[in-house]
Amino acid sequence: MNDIYLEIVYKDVLLFVTGDYTPEEKIVMYNDDFLGYPGDSADFNSYNIKCGEQDIMHLLNNDVIEEIETLILDKYYN
Repeated sequence: MNDIYLEIVYKDVLLFVTGDYTPEEKIVMYNDDFLGYPGDSADFNSYNIKCGEQDIMHLLNNDVIEEIETLILDKYYN
């Protein structure tokens, strides 16, 4: 996977996020052999969140990181 570098505003603060994106996998309906796949939603996994030049990811709890990742999915991939 390639690193993706994006800007996002979270609670009026401009953040610079590096991560990777996994696109949605569509559902595959079952056929006569009962083969299929339930699908999977799109995902953005951040591994660096900067405010200015400072990496602040270690200061953020998991809920905040998930909110930021959801904002990224909504802004860039929907």
